[in-house]
Amino acid sequence: MATLSTYITQVQRLLHDANGVFWSDSELTDYINEARERTVRDTGCLRTLQVTYTPLSSTGVAATQWAAGTTLAAGDFVFSGIFIYQVITGGTLGSTVPPYPYGNQAYPPSTTFTVAGSTNMVFQYDSPCEVISLASLPNSLYTLDVLNVTLYWGNSRIPLRYLPWTNFNAQLRYWQNYVGRPVCFSTYGQGQLYIGPIPDQSYAIEVDTIILPTALTATNPSQTDQIVDPYTTPVQFYAAYKAKYKEQSYGEAEIFKQEYAKHIQAAINSTFTRRIPDPYSSPY
Repeated sequence: MATLSTYITQVQRLLHDANGVFWSDSELTDYINEARERTVRDTGCLRTLQVTYTPLSSTGVAATQWAAGTTLAAGDFVFSGIFIYQVITGGTLGSTVPPYPYGNQAYPPSTTFTVAGSTNMVFQYDSPCEVISLASLPNSLYTLDVLNVTLYWGNSRIPLRYLPWTNFNAQLRYWQNYVGRPVCFSTYGQGQLYIGPIPDQSYAIEVDTIILPTALTATNPSQTDQIVDPYTTPVQFYAAYKAKYKEQSYGEAEIFKQEYAKHIQAAINSTFTRRIPDPYSSPY
């Protein structure tokens, strides 16, 4: 298992600076952390299933479906139709739901509001039900990419189909009030995951993601890296490239960058192993 200390030793040897005369451990730590992030971006080696819910509030708290008689406290989240609302003043929900979107109420209000039947309760719009902010997932902004989404429905796991945003927008967002069991997902920009149709109830979901590594710190040189062999090997070459580039030794920097690329490819090739789903099954 690689540690920050072993990374620093590897990079110092590549730079012919075993005693740390020209590059401090702190500087090399910065380059090593950059190299670790670059390795994950190029290989997707840090992959994890993040379990959450949809609809999900902007703070990462699962929203409760609006139902008459449900008691909610201030700070709770409730969803109705296509929007999630935060409870500002707690109480018991009535049978009348917020009228958004409807007629000239196409968008939720930007200020607090009340709903007839939910006596003394005050609400504030939070977010659309169809959106899951990557920042609200368990791994938060370390989430780099979403590969798959699986929805729990009773005793079944339903893998959602992926659609590029343009197709998703045209096919699943045409009707504002199109709600039901989600069947598709799409990503929008760098930080948003969209689910469609808009969930008609609260669902548990697994989000298959690539996550960025947490930074190693110079104060804890024995800290073990999340990245494991063979993906630890390219890190030293990218860190050495950054160090030489900073020194303006561009020729040497390019050599280290090429070495990084070769070792990245070697790591990917060494883990690309043939797997037989079932040695006894027929291909027909």
